[in-house]
Amino acid sequence: MNDEVLESQAVVIEEPGPPDPREILAAWANEQDEWIRSIVRHVLGTGRALSSDDIDVVYALFRQEKGVDERTLPTEPGLTVGVLEEDAELPLVITRLSEVTGVNAIVTGSVIEPHVGLTILFGENGTGKTGYARILKALAGSRTADTILGDISASEEVALSAKVEYTIGPDVNEFVWTGGQGQAPFTRMSIFDSPAVNFHVDDDLEYSYVPTVLALFNHITTAIKGVQERIDKSVGDLSSGSTTLLSRFPRESTIYPLVETLGASTDLADLNARADRGSDVDQRTDVLRRAVAALEADTLTAQIAERQRGERVLRQAVLAATTLGALDVQALNARIERLAELQSDYRTFRAELFAAADLPADPEETWEAFVSSGDRYAAHLESLGVHDVERCLYCRQPLTDPARALVARYGEYLTDKISSDIASVQQSIGSVTAPILAIQLNDVNPFVDEYEDRADRPLYFAGVAGIRDAATGAAAAIRVGGPIDTASLAGVSTLASAASAAQVSIAAEIADLKNQAENRADALREKKRELAELTAAGELAKSWTTIQAQVERAKESDKLRVLAGKFSSLGRSVTELAKAASDQLINQSFDKLFAEECEALRAPELKVEFVGRQGRAQRRKTLAGRHKPSKILSEGEQKVLALADFLAEARLAGITAPVIFDDPVSSLDHRRINEVARRVANLAEDGQVIVFTHDIFFATTLLSLFETSKRCVYFQVTDEDGKGKVTRASGPRWDSLGNLKSNINKTIDAARAVDGEARAALVREGYGWIRSWCEVFTETELLKGVSQRYQPNIRMTTLCEIKGAALPAASEVVTRVFEDACRFIAAHSQPLPTLGVGPSLAGLEAHWKELQDARTQYTAAAE
Repeated sequence: MNDEVLESQAVVIEEPGPPDPREILAAWANEQDEWIRSIVRHVLGTGRALSSDDIDVVYALFRQEKGVDERTLPTEPGLTVGVLEEDAELPLVITRLSEVTGVNAIVTGSVIEPHVGLTILFGENGTGKTGYARILKALAGSRTADTILGDISASEEVALSAKVEYTIGPDVNEFVWTGGQGQAPFTRMSIFDSPAVNFHVDDDLEYSYVPTVLALFNHITTAIKGVQERIDKSVGDLSSGSTTLLSRFPRESTIYPLVETLGASTDLADLNARADRGSDVDQRTDVLRRAVAALEADTLTAQIAERQRGERVLRQAVLAATTLGALDVQALNARIERLAELQSDYRTFRAELFAAADLPADPEETWEAFVSSGDRYAAHLESLGVHDVERCLYCRQPLTDPARALVARYGEYLTDKISSDIASVQQSIGSVTAPILAIQLNDVNPFVDEYEDRADRPLYFAGVAGIRDAATGAAAAIRVGGPIDTASLAGVSTLASAASAAQVSIAAEIADLKNQAENRADALREKKRELAELTAAGELAKSWTTIQAQVERAKESDKLRVLAGKFSSLGRSVTELAKAASDQLINQSFDKLFAEECEALRAPELKVEFVGRQGRAQRRKTLAGRHKPSKILSEGEQKVLALADFLAEARLAGITAPVIFDDPVSSLDHRRINEVARRVANLAEDGQVIVFTHDIFFATTLLSLFETSKRCVYFQVTDEDGKGKVTRASGPRWDSLGNLKSNINKTIDAARAVDGEARAALVREGYGWIRSWCEVFTETELLKGVSQRYQPNIRMTTLCEIKGAALPAASEVVTRVFEDACRFIAAHSQPLPTLGVGPSLAGLEAHWKELQDARTQYTAAAE
């Protein structure tokens, strides 16, 4: 199968390939702007991305080409590209893995020295193989790499570490791994394990390998983005403008909004016409500023406020005087005098009425309330129809004659005319004095208190003070119930007239001052407007250079924005080119390689779709055009399908680094294991392959395939002295005629060098190896491998190779020596007569010679 694949590959190489992507890029660039050609020329010439300085040069060319800056750079000519073969990568080979610490529960001290061809690490489940595989996955940045834990049962954490020695071509190198993922150059390694099956079967998988030439498209895209970033930065810088320019102009000027909205659409000619470039502009501005200051130093407002206060005081004083003038003092005093007489008569009447009543105290207001309450209660009882005049209202005892007489006096007292007259007079006095008591002096009082001790009293102060004194005096007399002194109110009318005249005069002054203030405000507004316009016009002239530059920056910014809008289509154009090149270089090649691997591994036939997202090449596998393989295929079929995908991807990159398999044959039957083993062995003929496995049939099959070439090394991984103990061995208890012959010869040589019990022990060991040799010789040569251990089937194709004529002679020797050997090994119990008969070195040598002669004769007979 391998020879056929290689021959098929040779034919493909000789066929004319697709156009080189460099030619495609050159042809595309020749249809683009000069600055694009400059980017492509650099990428094609160096094979590397542009540096920041390189992009600065391209951006300068972009600006000059688009007329943003003056043209000084030379014209960028068209591109012509010679197709060159890509430089092949030097092979990466791991030569030693040692000093492993902190990885799972692996013990320290083990050393793995992989072969340049095939390396097998064989061990049962749980012996520590996975720890070493995880290190390699981490170094490679494998899709299935996971977090590596230390020994969870350890009392303290140990840092992750491993020493990796490797070669790249002729160069010898060393790397100390400390847990990092994806460490160059180990990212070139290809790794397959069971978790990777799902990726390779069902997922839309990106290629782990991208040809160097396809990276050119990424370099071009990155450079274009770099130019766009510089455009964006320039636009940001240009749009910022001067942060202090607007603050120089008065907000109330007509020029302010024009400066505030400076931009690409600003009419510079119109704006320039508004500038005042007169030599005396500063002098004229100063004159206007002084005029405004003079108008702003306003005393009218204070004068108006002062007079308005006086007007309020006078209005209140006039109102108080008017209220006092309306009062008939004589009539009020007469009522007060009449009230006093009635109250005196009332007291005399009350004393005489109850003189014989034996009251505990003289009648007064408290007693009067008591009598009135009884009368109201009696009226209440009468309204209910339950009043009994023969009983006391309070104690409910029958009334005696003296008691009835006293109650009768109570009735007379309550109906007495004097008390009703008193109430009438009091009501009359209250109605007359209420306006006096209601006089408000809240403005007058502070005014009089403020100016009472001052020399700069207003002319109307005396009148206002006199009115206040008259009002407060009258109110005080009324409150104590005494008569009002007529003399205290004698001059109130005169004071009222004077206050009223002063009020009219002040009102006129206020109107005049307000008129003056309005004229001054108009003048101030006009002067301020003139000052703002002149200041703005003068500042416009002074800042013209800055303004002109800001407008030019805005125009440049707008132009760059328009140009930047075309970059999205430019990026899509590069992406389409990259996808087309990717399909030619990757997808089509992968499709062919995948078909070859499926045939070699008898993987199910299915359709591979090549999808691209954001310029990235991906592949998808389906059955019948719509089903995921995992929904249809068995576990074993999925495993070989994943292996075919993995190997096709590895071959696509050109295998120049280790290919690592971690238990690749789990879930596979013996026939498929044999096919996978042969495919792995074929890979190891030309490159380094490392296999981790616990499948003894897989391991022995691999070893048998390399028995001739010797491009193989075998390591046994055990947990006898701790997890991950690695020892180099010849095989997993698997015998071949070659290694058995070597063991027999070494044992005979060792026996010759010693005597006594040591020799006897070695002779018995030698007979053990001879017994095994007889079995393997019979299995592989006499019977031509028709039936073999670890093989699942009878190989009928080799049955005809058995040489029947030579078979009896060889069989006789082999059977006889085999029986003798069985008598001398400890594995067989012996009868007592022969138990003490020990084998001799001479007998061992004779038997060994007989066997070799028998093999030689059988081989010669076969020829």
